[in-house]
Formats: sequence, C-alpha cells, structure tokens
Amino acid sequence: MYVATARLGIAGHAGIGHTHCPGGLIQDDTAGFAVAAAIIRDALEADTHVASLDVDPDRNTIRVTTVDGGTGQSSPRRGITPAEARMIHGVVGRDALLCQAVAIEALGRMYGQGVLETPVALAAALANSVIDTFRKKAPGRFHLTSESVATNSGLIGGMLVQLDGVDTSVMATVNASSGGIGPNEDLEGNVALGSKRVLMGKLGMLRCPTIVLEGKAYSPAFSDGLQRPTFLVRCQRDLDNIVVAEALRDSALELGYRVIFRDDAFPRTDGVLRRKTVDLADSIIRTAEDLKKAETGSDKVRVVAELARLVSQECGGVSFMTNDLHDAVRQVGLTQGTSAVLSMLVTKDYLAHCKIPVLEPEDVDMMKGIVHGAIGRIASRLDEANDVVDRLYEDMAPLESLLV
Repeated sequence: MYVATARLGIAGHAGIGHTHCPGGLIQDDTAGFAVAAAIIRDALEADTHVASLDVDPDRNTIRVTTVDGGTGQSSPRRGITPAEARMIHGVVGRDALLCQAVAIEALGRMYGQGVLETPVALAAALANSVIDTFRKKAPGRFHLTSESVATNSGLIGGMLVQLDGVDTSVMATVNASSGGIGPNEDLEGNVALGSKRVLMGKLGMLRCPTIVLEGKAYSPAFSDGLQRPTFLVRCQRDLDNIVVAEALRDSALELGYRVIFRDDAFPRTDGVLRRKTVDLADSIIRTAEDLKKAETGSDKVRVVAELARLVSQECGGVSFMTNDLHDAVRQVGLTQGTSAVLSMLVTKDYLAHCKIPVLEPEDVDMMKGIVHGAIGRIASRLDEANDVVDRLYEDMAPLESLLV
C-alpha cells in the first residue's frame, strides 16, 4: 500500500546509547525521535505512557507495554540483576517517548559501547514500544519496518499527516544495537538505504524537502559561551537545503527562542571518520601498552581507568556509523540536497550539574513549535526548496552495499 506523495518530510531518530563523542560532546540523542513521534502521537491521539513492565532477570528480558498496547522488548548482553529489575519497574506511568531520560531516571546514567548495557537496553525497549503503539493505533495508516542492519533491532515507522494544511510525511527511527551495546546509527537522519529506503518510498519522502531533528546536547564549541539553552540550526549551503534551514531559523526567532544558525556545518571530507577511528584506536593501543608495562597496582588502576574512559566516551563517536557511509551522509545522516537540522544546546553550567543532558517534555514542545512554524515557511517557498533538491540531490542507492 502506498500513500500520497508528501510535499514535505520530518525525520527524527533515537541513537540509543549514543551519549558521548570525542571532543567532549555529551547528548540525549533521542530528542529527534521524541519530537517526530510526538507529532505522530498528536495526529493519532495515541497514549505512549508506560502501562506495565515485565522484567525477568532469569529470562534476561525487559518488556514494555504502553497504555495503547504497544510493546518493546530487549535483553542486555550481560543480563539483568534483581536490583536493576526493581528499579526499572519505577518507570511505569512515564512517557516512553522520552526513552533515554526515562532510562536514566530509573538507572542513574547511561554509557554506550557495551559499558552500561541495561539502561541502553531499557531505552531501546521504550523507544520500540512507541513505534509499536502507533502500529496498533493505526494499522494500515502507520507504516513500520525494522532496521536492516545486522547488529540492530530498532523499529522505524512513519505516516502522512496534515500539518498546517501541508501533506507531510513524519518518520521516527530507532537506531538500537541488540544487547544494549550501541550505537550503530547507519540509518539515522533521512538516510535512504535498506528497509528504511523502502519505507521512505511508501511515505513519498525520498526526494522531498525534509526537517531532520537531532538531539539535546552539550557541545563545547557552541555551549561554553551560552547563558541559557539555545537552539541550533545547521546545514551545508552547497550540499543541503538552505530553504529548510532558513525556515527553521526564522520560526525559532519568531517564537522568541535563542538560535544559532550555521550554513557551513557539514562539509564532505572523505575519510574523516576512518581517520578518527584510527586515531582513537592508536590511543587505546598506547594506553594498553602502558598497562603491559605497569608493575604497581596504582599504575594498573590508573591505566585501566583511562581505557574505560576511552571506551565509554570517545568510542561512541566512531562506532556510530560506517566509515564510507559517513563520507556521503556526514555525521547526522543527511541525504544530499533535501534537508537541514534542528537540535538543542545546553549550557556548561547545565552539564556540570546534570552530567548527561536529559530531555524534558517542554523541550519536545518547543521543538514541535519550531517545526510547525517552519512547515508553513517551507511550503510558501516550496518551488525554491524543490529546486534545491533537484539541483543537489544525490541518490543513495549506490551505497546500498555499505549497509551490513
């Protein structure tokens, strides 16, 4: 079954477990998913709050059920302790849309890369339960698929909705590595490959101007000079859709929000992720060599702690995507010519207190407001936006073999 071709698109993803990157970036990488899913929730009048949880340490399963019957299940690689099971039950009544925030509230904090598997697995189960809720609420209208990535078990879903009178396809993606070990986000943003490409074809959003929604983050380059939370609108003027970017900026400003606008944020630099991966591997090798030479208990503890820091924080920024795919879609997964990115920045003082950004319902509402304001602006310049797509669009089909 195919839906009518969308005039515009909205894409948001949850990078389950992608909390840290090299250079000090720390984030809730599920904000884009929450906003896209909230738009779908509003259209369907669905209830994504957690109704019940079945957490079984013996079977090693976390099963989430929402009020409207959506389910999501996961199994952390190294199992669930009875203490973790008791804490996880505390998320009943919370909104599964806020999957990382709810998991952190239950279990304290989150690291990816197989370091803290239980909170990552809980976030995955919560996010998948949201997508399944929409399938249960609107069978036939809401379209669903699974990630076609060997390591992953995330659900991807979307539907055509009327936003401010404009036919808009809204897609929410869960990028979740099985076992709570993530992140692998080869299918983030509006990357059109594998099962997601098929879904995007059904939604009519392979070539339409698209708002890509990203996370709530502390980024030293942007955040250290901020006194209050600020929105960030990014694109690469010669590669992405400047009409979408300007519409997001103008919408945020009209709503009275602080916004940073960058139209030089995503240059294509071949080999950059490969080089970062090699550099990080060299750092790990050097640290492991220090461990090989260590004689005292104090030295061993110090070196092992540094290994843990490298794996728990720095590695998230290289494991999240295939090297050659990154050359084409860059760090947030953009199909060339189609899109621009909206995200949210926190301050240095916020990070000092919270340690990891936590998405709040009001954050979702503010980002939704910006999206709604941008939709009409893009529609009023739709010919111009489509001209950008036609001029810059690069079909992703030749990259299909990279998706393994």
